[in-house]
Amino acid sequence: MITRAPAPGIREPREEAPRRGIARRLARATRALATPLLPDDYLALVNPLWSTRALRGRIVATRPVGHATTELTIRPGAGWAGHRPGQHLGIGVEIGGRRHWRTYSITSAPGDEHLTVSVTAVPDGSVSTFLARTAAPGELLTLGPAIGDFAPEHDGPLLALTGGSGITPILGHLAGGAGTATGADTVVVHSGRGERVHGDDLGRLAASRPRLRVHEHDSGSGRLRPADLDDLVPDWRERTVLVCGPAEMIDEFSAHVAEAGATCLVERFRPPEPVAEGTGGRVTFTASGIVAEADAVTPLLRAGEDAGALLPSGCRMGICHTCVGRLRSGAVLDLQTGELHIADDTTEADDAVVVRTCVSAAAGDCRLDL
Repeated sequence: MITRAPAPGIREPREEAPRRGIARRLARATRALATPLLPDDYLALVNPLWSTRALRGRIVATRPVGHATTELTIRPGAGWAGHRPGQHLGIGVEIGGRRHWRTYSITSAPGDEHLTVSVTAVPDGSVSTFLARTAAPGELLTLGPAIGDFAPEHDGPLLALTGGSGITPILGHLAGGAGTATGADTVVVHSGRGERVHGDDLGRLAASRPRLRVHEHDSGSGRLRPADLDDLVPDWRERTVLVCGPAEMIDEFSAHVAEAGATCLVERFRPPEPVAEGTGGRVTFTASGIVAEADAVTPLLRAGEDAGALLPSGCRMGICHTCVGRLRSGAVLDLQTGELHIADDTTEADDAVVVRTCVSAAAGDCRLDL
């Protein structure tokens, strides 16, 4: 560090330094007032949670709820529109100078002052590991809106079949009143190995709620099977069945329930396995001018985010249609359906090809109006 002393024979006035500090502060204030910002931008400068344009949330507490799972308590900002039981939201975090999004089920009750979500650190998962092991009270997050329809349309008896962290959306239903004296008669069959996620919380709820029954199954002694339902919940065919857990469990139980003619709703933490692959290519996002090199199976959304593009997203599983954008030219492949979408510069606006970036991959070079 280099310091410069006043020239010999010249003494700097003692009050000069404070004056320079005041001048710098006035200059910064003047520049801020002259910048073309909206009123909402000024609010965000004072407190990011006051912004209604960019929804933010601040972590106010954390607690372990499993071997690798942490519950985050989040104070949402002014733009939060609330949620319904069983819904989830996107959470964005800045890691390495880039914003990454992941989706988590909301476990708190609608109308609560704070949101709660539970994050399990997965191997090689940079976002989940950061949120579950590093993020602390005071951390500022970007939030998406609450989305999802993992809830019955009508009141009535419920059966929740869950595995591992699949218990989290069901906790959202319980927080919303299921299993209380006035709520629907609810049975939870929860499967896990060893220490179960939110095991203590589930036990406390079962002990305090008259219309809630909980059966915990240790998968270390064998997998839970559809054939077990007749013994565990003899009237399961008369209930609305909610299933959330590993993909194999969801597929197995939802098929069994559907075959019996009962109502079944499923919640997947990951999209179904792709049925097709693109060819890869160069993807240009016209709004920002960012260009991403995408391989045959990486969704356009992730390729763009990895290249530094800020793109709209929601469930990231092709359900909510938040991430849609117009295909300006080129071709992309829907990884879930195998449908090829093609457009060129002559495509009229009325015939615009709209694609879901979270479940579509490049099939050659393409440009998107995002």
